[in-house]
Amino acid sequence: MAKLIQICASQNDLFGLDGDGVVYQYNFNTNNWLKLGHGRDRGESALTEEQTGSGQPKPERRSAKERRSRPP
Repeated sequence: MAKLIQICASQNDLFGLDGDGVVYQYNFNTNNWLKLGHGRDRGESALTEEQTGSGQPKPERRSAKERRSRPP
């Protein structure tokens, strides 16, 4: 198993992420890490356009006067 670079814990679960993007879940019954995913390809970005929000349209900016005079 690779070195984990990030750990996420809740009351009942423990997850880890390695440098290649592979996600692991800790099994408390067997005291082992279970591999959940395969990670990402070398050429693939860590975040997709949808995850970064760059694919979303920006909200229209209106002045206070415009907001009072017309509905959204």
